[in-house]
Amino acid sequence: MNTTIKEKILAWGDRVVKRLGGRVIAILFASMILALLSVVFTDAWLLALGQQSEQIGQVQRNIVSLEQLRSSLLRAESAQRGYILSKRDGLIRDFDQAMEEARRHLKNIEGLVTSKNAAMPGKQEQNWLITLNSSLEAKNAEMRLAISLLQSGKDEEALHVVKLDQGVFEMAKFMQYTQMLLEQQAQAQANLIRKRDHTIGVTRIAVIGSALILLLLVIMVIRQLIHEMTNRDQLRQQLIRDCEVYEERIRSSSHLMKTLALDYQSDVERARQKLARELHDELGSILTATKMDISWTMRKVKDFDPEIVEKLDKTMRYLNQGIQFKRQVVQNLHPSIITTFGFWPALKSLIDDMAERNQWQMDVILPDETLDLPETINLIAYRVVQETLNNASKYAQASKVLVHMIDALDYLKLEIEDNGVGASLNSNHSTTHGLSGIRNRIMAIGGRVEITTAPGQGFHLLAIIPIKLEADIKI
Repeated sequence: MNTTIKEKILAWGDRVVKRLGGRVIAILFASMILALLSVVFTDAWLLALGQQSEQIGQVQRNIVSLEQLRSSLLRAESAQRGYILSKRDGLIRDFDQAMEEARRHLKNIEGLVTSKNAAMPGKQEQNWLITLNSSLEAKNAEMRLAISLLQSGKDEEALHVVKLDQGVFEMAKFMQYTQMLLEQQAQAQANLIRKRDHTIGVTRIAVIGSALILLLLVIMVIRQLIHEMTNRDQLRQQLIRDCEVYEERIRSSSHLMKTLALDYQSDVERARQKLARELHDELGSILTATKMDISWTMRKVKDFDPEIVEKLDKTMRYLNQGIQFKRQVVQNLHPSIITTFGFWPALKSLIDDMAERNQWQMDVILPDETLDLPETINLIAYRVVQETLNNASKYAQASKVLVHMIDALDYLKLEIEDNGVGASLNSNHSTTHGLSGIRNRIMAIGGRVEITTAPGQGFHLLAIIPIKLEADIKI
């Protein structure tokens, strides 16, 4: 089963290669490989672009969180100083909220770092965050200490804590670290954007290059197909011209063969006519003179020797039979009635004579006698009817015979049928030789013969004889 499927696939591949050509198949295969590679690499580049965009988004979130962290710490310090100056309890809530937001923003930044963000991959950034957290808590402790002192009525101590250099130093340190982180994140953002722009440029170049290469391959395929189609069209045109030349040669050869066949039949008819004339003239004269001499001899000796007279009388009867046979042979060789009275009267005379001699019930249909046929066609049709009726007379033992001859366009349709015993076309009987002669006569001039017969099934002949011959040879 697998072998059969494999053979079918190989056969299909061979047909495709033969139809499209090996070069076209190779180009199409290269196009498919290039398209697959383009899809794979484009997908990888798009994935890289997505990751880079995500990293840029994380850097931007870091920057926002750092800015919000600084803003929260500044609000907390402002709330602290405002409380020291105004002692309003609402500022303490503002201070607590600001510090809580600062811790939340710091935790967001720490979460991004601990998630192995590519924007902050080094330990230095993590140390900065730890230090920033410590600075934030130190600043928170310093500000809460000042608030606690103020709440306990120690205003001067609270102001002293606020004015200490340690608080200013912690605030400056905190702002320095946040600024360093902001600059680092800005640099990371710039690097990621450049990297993303580079990836976009490479992707565009690759996509455009792949498209151009595919376009070039498609153009090559189209060009190759056009070349193949042009070659096939040229080969087809050449084949058409060769066919026309061969058909012309075949027509010329057929015309020559038909002409030779007509020449041969004409020569045969001329030979028959010459032999019939010689038999009629020479042999007829000899037989007639012999008959006259025997008659004279019979008159001279009839009174002296009756036995000789009786013998001569028997010889005279044999001689008359010979003369009658000679006339029949001459008539079969070349029916002079055709030359004397024309084809149609001769054909009717032949049919009537055969019907009367064999006591046939006839069914005869002939064209109007005004139909003028070439002399060659007249003789061929006459010989066909003559040979067929002779065979029916000798072998058929028929009681009914049909002879139909119809003029149809440029053809003469001849149909002869009898209800006799039939014959086998495979036998060596003389009937088959006569039928072969009929077939050869008609096919030599471009006609067609169909003979249907079998033992016990009668005989049927259908002949289609062309009327208009390319060469009408006079006989």
